[in-house]
Amino acid sequence: MNTTYTTLETWCLDHRKLATAPAFIILLLLAAPSMLSLSLGGLMVVFGEMGRTWSSGYIDKNTKLATAGPYRFSRNPLYFFNAMIFVGFCVMAFNPWAAIFGIISFTIIYRATMRSEAEFIAGIFGEEFTKWIAVVPMFWPKWTNYPAQGQFSWALVAKHREHKNALAMLAGVVLFIGIYIYQQ
Repeated sequence: MNTTYTTLETWCLDHRKLATAPAFIILLLLAAPSMLSLSLGGLMVVFGEMGRTWSSGYIDKNTKLATAGPYRFSRNPLYFFNAMIFVGFCVMAFNPWAAIFGIISFTIIYRATMRSEAEFIAGIFGEEFTKWIAVVPMFWPKWTNYPAQGQFSWALVAKHREHKNALAMLAGVVLFIGIYIYQQ
């Protein structure tokens, strides 16, 4: 799989959280939320976080290839649900320029991440991974009949500290509500 990365992608791989911060800050600075955008975007953030929790309960990183739950439909459901959360924040911001910048940033950051992780996981799981990627799409969920192995575990959700991510999402929603109140 030996993938070649641009300089920007390489930097994003090494600094994913730092690379995401400017996009979120721009969303906050350019935000002009309405009650409708807060409601719709907030719902997307909630559903995205629920999806992240669902995904976290199936993945035991580098130990067993996750093929059950959302991993039957997407090889990267955590990133798919991250995208849903991010689009939810874009909707909350209610500014198309901020949203365009954010979506481009998200794509650059996570495209490189997914490709890099695929190379790494292929090295660990070999033939099992090859069979899985032949059926399950990289990002956009699709109904598959891939034979799922594994079951949901709240212990895995706790191990991945998903509660911290949920609190960060809640803080983001509160920030947008605060912006709305301030602008009124």
